[in-house]
Amino acid sequence: MVYLILYLKTFQSITNSDMTTIGYFEEFIIDGKFIGCKNCSEQDREIGYYGKIVSIASEDIILENNKKIKKGQQYYTRYYPLNGRISNG
Repeated sequence: MVYLILYLKTFQSITNSDMTTIGYFEEFIIDGKFIGCKNCSEQDREIGYYGKIVSIASEDIILENNKKIKKGQQYYTRYYPLNGRISNG
């Protein structure tokens, strides 16, 4: 019970902080395995699982970690916000 109260207080202080959305990123997943992600500047669909899109690569896709999704391979993506704040330190 004490851990739950501590968690809720910590979560509340995080959500009330000055964190802002500084961009978005798209996760690429094949057969339930995380392959990599790409940064995006604008939100183009719903966030999280509800924005999931299943696709087949029409051309090779090279991700930021230099992993490749080959042409014709099925994958799915999810979209998330990239949050942060400017540090004065």
